[in-house]
Amino acid sequence: MTNCNSQKFPSTCQESTVIKTFHNTGEVIRYQEIDLDPNLVDGVVLITENGKYYKAIYTENTINIEWYRCEYASLPTDTHEVMITKAVNTAAYLGAVLRFDAKEYIVNKQLAFEGKSCFKLLGDKQHTLIKSNKKDQDRLEGFYFSFTRCDNVIIEGLRFDQNKSNLITYNTADDAAHKEFNSGIFFTQSGNIEVTNCHFFDLYNRAIRIFSCYGDIKISDNLFESGVQEQIYVMEHLVVAQSPSSKVVIENNAFKNAENHNPDHGVVAIFAFELGEKGSVLVNNNYFEYCGRNHTGLHRLYAVDFYDNVNNFIVSNNVFRNLTWGAIRFDGTRENGIICDNIIHQLIADQDGMIMAASREDVEYNQTKFKNISIHNNILDAATEYSYGITLLGLSSFCAAENIDISNNKMYNLRYGININGDVSVLSINNNQAFNLIGVGINIDGFKTGYDHTPLEPKKIEKIYINNNHLNGRKEPEYLGFVGVQINGIVGDYDFMGRISINDNFISGNNKGQGITANIINAVADSVNSIDNKIAILGNQINNVEYGLFLRCHKNFVKDNIFYDCAQVFLEDYTDNIKVSNYHNNLSV
Repeated sequence: MTNCNSQKFPSTCQESTVIKTFHNTGEVIRYQEIDLDPNLVDGVVLITENGKYYKAIYTENTINIEWYRCEYASLPTDTHEVMITKAVNTAAYLGAVLRFDAKEYIVNKQLAFEGKSCFKLLGDKQHTLIKSNKKDQDRLEGFYFSFTRCDNVIIEGLRFDQNKSNLITYNTADDAAHKEFNSGIFFTQSGNIEVTNCHFFDLYNRAIRIFSCYGDIKISDNLFESGVQEQIYVMEHLVVAQSPSSKVVIENNAFKNAENHNPDHGVVAIFAFELGEKGSVLVNNNYFEYCGRNHTGLHRLYAVDFYDNVNNFIVSNNVFRNLTWGAIRFDGTRENGIICDNIIHQLIADQDGMIMAASREDVEYNQTKFKNISIHNNILDAATEYSYGITLLGLSSFCAAENIDISNNKMYNLRYGININGDVSVLSINNNQAFNLIGVGINIDGFKTGYDHTPLEPKKIEKIYINNNHLNGRKEPEYLGFVGVQINGIVGDYDFMGRISINDNFISGNNKGQGITANIINAVADSVNSIDNKIAILGNQINNVEYGLFLRCHKNFVKDNIFYDCAQVFLEDYTDNIKVSNYHNNLSV
């Protein structure tokens, strides 16, 4: 990525005519004569002697920032801003690698670079430290490094101390919408960016922010750390935003936060929006610990929070441990998302689900499609029984959630396994296993409510297939609320409701609760209901529940089900469902 075929770095085959020893490093450097703009002379790598201009020659197109320490020894000893700025500008001019030594570099103001491309900043990961020595209210406004219109840049092996421990708590007076302090790296209007093998710790606002960029963006093999956060604004380790044509890869990173048992003080790992419209997003093989934040303050919530218009993404093979809120949210996605093969352990329950997907409700977003979503092969485990597993909300007034697959997930110790609300069309819920539930395994609302529980008129809820799932309730007899599959309708003869098929599921309880329920919200005696004549319940095995089927609707098809050890096979408000006696082969054992 560096050099970019630069012709400005002299050939090491040429004869050296000037030799200089850098006493700060002990290196003997040879110089070659070159043509050079006098304004570019920095006195270290680019020098003038006897009216001629020379360039230092070093192995593998590399220059050393420590050479500049000698040249600028007369500067204040508590800051290295001029030294770093000179060195980065020279590296960018040459298309070179700038090597940082195993030392501390003090930066007390944002170092801003514009139009500098084709270079690499390389440090010793264990010992190269970028830090500020400001304290209390005297903070560094902005980022240690800020890059604007800088292409083909690699940052590798640097450590960033973000200094929260020595600063006041970030608060409402800090103009959270426009200001950040003691943040790490910022890129804007730049392309082909790589940040790798770096360490960001003692988070104050943000570690990395990438905004309005293009090309390849790769964030890999980094370690992000934070203490418990008292502040309530701007707390995300990594932000990648408004870069719709970029190919974004976030891979092999660790987001390790301090132990925390209060969601008021959590931290978000990854926040993204406006990505993948013409590019793609991969979040793969990362490790998350004590991530997530509740609604206290103005910030994002989930460990991975795609909040508005992230498309063409894969979130895969990640490990989430001790979550203090949800794991993955994508709100406002238009199309093409896969969440697969993740291991999720939640310490503190959130309000929506460890994995939450939604279209945007607000009319001004004009979301006209929400389709092609697959959530499969994930493991969801909770420390308490108050957690929700997977939630899908089709909230847009302009489209339904279409072509959605939720399959082969394993869920344990939850309140709800899978919860669906709003407009959906062609939804498959297959081969999931939910064990030790205290609430509903799979819940489908055959109506629509907004984020503030305001009733909304749906356009279509149809083609829902619930097949081959294993749903198991808590064995302790004090848990009364288990339901394997629940379909909730509303009073009224609506035409938005299509077919629902509930086939070949294995449901077992604790002699309480229900196997499959067709429920009506605010039911009225002898009323017409939205789910009348819409549900087929076929070939299911229902074991050890109080009521095998609880049917509060008319004329639904029930066939070939087997009921083991149920206190009562059918509990119903009406008698016109097709299942009289053993007709259609329903069998009670």
